Amino acid sequence: MKKSLLLSSLIGMLAIAPVTRAENLTHLSQLLSTRRCNNCSLISTGLVNAKLGGADISGSDLRQANLSRADLSMANLSGADLTGASLAGANLAGANLEGANLDGADLRGAYLAGANFKNTSLNTYYITRAVGLMDSTTSAERLYQWGFIESESSNHRMAIAYYNQAAKFAPDNGAIYLSRAIANFKLKDYYRAQQDVNFARTLFAASGSTVGVEASDRLTEQIELALNPDTGSGNSFGNVVGTITTMLLRLFF
Repeated sequence: MKKSLLLSSLIGMLAIAPVTRAENLTHLSQLLSTRRCNNCSLISTGLVNAKLGGADISGSDLRQANLSRADLSMANLSGADLTGASLAGANLAGANLEGANLDGADLRGAYLAGANFKNTSLNTYYITRAVGLMDSTTSAERLYQWGFIESESSNHRMAIAYYNQAAKFAPDNGAIYLSRAIANFKLKDYYRAQQDVNFARTLFAASGSTVGVEASDRLTEQIELALNPDTGSGNSFGNVVGTITTMLLRLFF
């Protein structure tokens, strides 16, 4: 499966113009000494491992700031611009992100349980192993894409969780169930994989999607081979799933 097929198109949508202004040292000093800096200019600021739990940084400009592994638990980041910021491994538990902009932000491994995502812009695909994003109000398409990214990183259980949530928003979209079937197959849960692929095929057939039906049939063959390995060798699963993935990119929305 070629990750670039999806990621290049998705991340290309998030191209961010380089920020040329330097950090405001007065504002940085204020933040670190008082833990309060509203509407401050903190562009490209280095705050790796910063202890900012409960800090009030509302309305501040944190574009491309480096907040990797920072403690921002219960912090007030409402209205903050975090476009392109690195929040990899950061603790944002209970943080107020209402109205914040996290487009293109790196949230890989971030902990966001209990965060307030009201009116938060989350157009980012750097989400591998992030915890708590499913609490955000987002679209079925975004959840599906996040699930796809997790599956590409072999985080199949997390991928399934995203697919489950996506299915609540778009219960008649066969691509969700077919992708979940692949994830279950990779976890060797062939029973659930078979259930999902059968349901996906039914949805594709009802909508007249010959591509969807063909993709479902190809995965069904692989499931049957896994359940009955003595019936034949078939093509390698890697080759087949690559073909199915290409089909999936044409199926979702």
